[in-house]
Amino acid sequence: MGRTIPTVNQVLEQNREQWARFYRALRREDRELLDRLFDGAKYFTAACVYQAHVAPTESIFLAMLLHLQKQIQELEAKLEAHNGTPASVDSRSLPDTHGDGRLDPVPRRERSLLPKGTEQ
Repeated sequence: MGRTIPTVNQVLEQNREQWARFYRALRREDRELLDRLFDGAKYFTAACVYQAHVAPTESIFLAMLLHLQKQIQELEAKLEAHNGTPASVDSRSLPDTHGDGRLDPVPRRERSLLPKGTEQ
């Protein structure tokens, strides 16, 4: 019988196992953060499957980043609702090129990863 391709969840767990030595070297609170990163990647397994990437680890890492970005946006929205003003990035931690919290001068619609004319 031929081998089957492992599922994204199986690849995710294999990656978790491959990082076991790194994990053990971390402090307890950092281990919890790494666990949360791997757990957050599970929210985007459908996108990882759709990508059908030769190196699925890259898709997993991108899913982790996407989950973190989503959490950041949710926190910014909560801050904005609480303060009544838009949440902005602390200028001491990141360069603010526009004076309004935006870091990328390229308009959002021009940064799409989708080919031109296929945006939804």
